[in-house]
Amino acid sequence: MISEMIMASFSKIWHLIPIAIAIVLFKIFINNQDKKKRILKNEENEKNGLGIQIRTRKKYEDMGYNVQETKTNDDAIDFILTKENKTLLIQCNNTTQIKSITEEDIKTFYKNAINYVKTNSMEEHNMELRFVIPYKDVLHKSAVKIFADDSYGCKYVVV
Repeated sequence: MISEMIMASFSKIWHLIPIAIAIVLFKIFINNQDKKKRILKNEENEKNGLGIQIRTRKKYEDMGYNVQETKTNDDAIDFILTKENKTLLIQCNNTTQIKSITEEDIKTFYKNAINYVKTNSMEEHNMELRFVIPYKDVLHKSAVKIFADDSYGCKYVVV
């Protein structure tokens, strides 16, 4: 009896299965095309001398931030941005390898940023951290989880 009900239900919706499969495949195709476009756009920007640091500087200057480039030996912090009472510490990572930025990279950035703040006697209460990347696919799922949980008060920015 139950098997007859299942078969009767399936016979009424069987024609929807190919449509659902087509939609999923189309979405995968579009996502792959977007990934290729972002990679090519990043490569083009690099060839034209618009590295991720230059694009980041321009983006935040256009948003009204005062941009100060840092000169640290470990490249922990690339920029200090200030606007009104808000301070952003920025690290740019121009990797193009998919899923190459892991949880450990974010933890290291956080630790280096906190050390930078303490070493330079900066106030932490209005401080925010930004990890700048060329596109989201460079983040490993462990890094995405850290950003989603906001466990380190750090956000990623795609430039």
